[in-house]
Amino acid sequence: MEFQSCFDIIGPIMVGPSSSHTAGVVSIGKFIYELVGDCPQEVNIVFYDSFAETYQGHGTDKALLGGLLGMDTDDTRIKHSLEWANEAGMQYQFEFEDSCKYYDHPNTTIVTVKHGDRVVKVGGASLGGGLSKIFMINEKMVDIRLSAGDDFTVLASAYQPRGKVLMEAIG
Repeated sequence: MEFQSCFDIIGPIMVGPSSSHTAGVVSIGKFIYELVGDCPQEVNIVFYDSFAETYQGHGTDKALLGGLLGMDTDDTRIKHSLEWANEAGMQYQFEFEDSCKYYDHPNTTIVTVKHGDRVVKVGGASLGGGLSKIFMINEKMVDIRLSAGDDFTVLASAYQPRGKVLMEAIG
């Protein structure tokens, strides 16, 4: 299992209701925010399996957008992140699928973002207790463990392009 401490099981200080459907998803969004260096302008979010079924009730939609806006798991603004995203000029859409061909886990999302001339496609799964994993960046399989206490700026920097490179996500 991915858990490294009791806090990975208990979960972080967070806006709820669920460590796997909200806190873990905020971390996925925050990693993407750090990866592109700011709030994306355009976002396509695909929720799979459990996320597709319960995204509104568990606040998964708000949690992911909150992370994409640079919010942390304990930021009370997450409850209103749909409005914050609109205010920031972020254009976003949600899609829903039964299963993900890239990663087999019920709490999975694929997020494609555009910021400036960069397009990035990121796959993430929320594993429970606020622990998440980034499993794909632009069709390349990776294994990046995320916990609410991690420095996402440092984690994302290893995956940022050097120089002025246009990153293209595959459809």
